[in-house]
Amino acid sequence: MRTTIAALGAAALGTLLPLTAQVTETREKTEVREHADGTTTETTTTTTTTFSPAVQTKVVKYFEPHKTARFGLPPAWVTKVKAKQIPAAWRTSTIAPGVVITEKERPLLIDAPADLVGVLPAPSADVRYYVAGGNVVAVDRDYRVVESVNIPSIKITLED
Repeated sequence: MRTTIAALGAAALGTLLPLTAQVTETREKTEVREHADGTTTETTTTTTTTFSPAVQTKVVKYFEPHKTARFGLPPAWVTKVKAKQIPAAWRTSTIAPGVVITEKERPLLIDAPADLVGVLPAPSADVRYYVAGGNVVAVDRDYRVVESVNIPSIKITLED
């Protein structure tokens, strides 16, 4: 019952806030299980998302016109890419939320330009947007990835 009430409360809150004002959405799901011996276990799962499916689609479409360009990036960005230094995981998969970008990797982040930021939710004071390999990431002040979108048209290869 508690899970249902929490889910309905989160759904109601989500409909009240406009998409552009939402920087992050946090959902908590609490499950209570009663065991045969009469004891109970309570488990809470917290999920935080920054990019709604609609925003993810806009971000992917932003890069579509450049899919035949070098690395699948706008020409002005190509000179900023240090392909041989980019971690393999950044080139081939989605960077998982919670990953901390190390000090060694931070120079490899490319600041998201204003026109890309324009399709993203307005960031809170402690969140910045970057392109990290084949991903657009929201990173907090501690360089922890808050959310990530993998861009299929970005192909950073070592052969280029």
